[in-house]
Amino acid sequence: MPSPTAETPGGGGLLDGPLPMRRARWWWVPGAVLLIALVAFVLARHAEEEQFLHLLRQARPGWLLVAVLLQLATYLCDGVLWQRVLRHTGVRAPVWGLARLSLMKLTFDQLIPTAGIGGSMMVARGLRKVGAAPGAAAAAILMTLLCFYAAQALSVGWSLAYLWSHEELDALVQWMATAFAGVAVAVPAIILLLAGREDWRPGPWLRRVPGLPALLRAVAGVPPGLLRDPRLLAQGTLLQTAVFVLDAATLGVLVRALGEATSLGTVFASFMMASVAQTVSFIPGGVGTFEAASVAMLSFLGLPVEAALTATLLLRGFTLWLPLLPGFYLLRWSLSGNKRQDDH
Repeated sequence: MPSPTAETPGGGGLLDGPLPMRRARWWWVPGAVLLIALVAFVLARHAEEEQFLHLLRQARPGWLLVAVLLQLATYLCDGVLWQRVLRHTGVRAPVWGLARLSLMKLTFDQLIPTAGIGGSMMVARGLRKVGAAPGAAAAAILMTLLCFYAAQALSVGWSLAYLWSHEELDALVQWMATAFAGVAVAVPAIILLLAGREDWRPGPWLRRVPGLPALLRAVAGVPPGLLRDPRLLAQGTLLQTAVFVLDAATLGVLVRALGEATSLGTVFASFMMASVAQTVSFIPGGVGTFEAASVAMLSFLGLPVEAALTATLLLRGFTLWLPLLPGFYLLRWSLSGNKRQDDH
């Protein structure tokens, strides 16, 4: 049986080519319009505007610090998952360095939206620098995707049961869950079907997407046994579930920072339904759709709409906007280092 760390035949440079740097024009407009409309709707009434500003002013710094720590733990979960995949192939790498790649991927995907392809290629290049073969680097990314959808499916299933028990399982929630089920089944199935098929070549329409042909060819070179290891899949699913729990806990901590209180089940179900809306919307970062779904679910389950909006916007600040500052610095340092290496 060939070693999973062996070089993919003819594929040594598939993940080492230039990253897709072309920016998608106006990618942010639909989400920004939806987000502005949501905030304007909540602030349309004077009393709610005053309550919104009052909640922002009284946010407790101690709870905000806890939110930062919870978010740092999410990047560590990604780093641990990649470390376990690489260790399975005989490569050892520090968790903190791999966690840094997770932060850089988030930044790259937000600054240059390429449906996650550019960020994935950047992570693969980072894994290659620590000694991973092309197949192992691609396997780490694909394992993250497989475990992400498995963990999301489990978490969404629990959330639907929770909403059903509270008689909040309305038609819109059922529609989102159905659409998510299609995505959650299709993406892992495609990954598992392509893994190991080195003779497969992407069609003409796929070759038009920047970076996608190289990534798909790398997927075809991944040892399929690595992606079907039950122990590795179970560990990865547990780690990705922990990411969802930590993100939902961050939302709960921010609700508490505003002086409000709600159950852990309410916060988790609301966060998961918002993540489903983000997944099925296909808007980069889920800007607008995540916020709308989160505010709607929290308010439906008893939280005042002003507190729901404030907590959701703070959550997005911690999970999406605030990480861009250190992520941009790390990304710029990494790309400039790659350019110096190429020049040399």
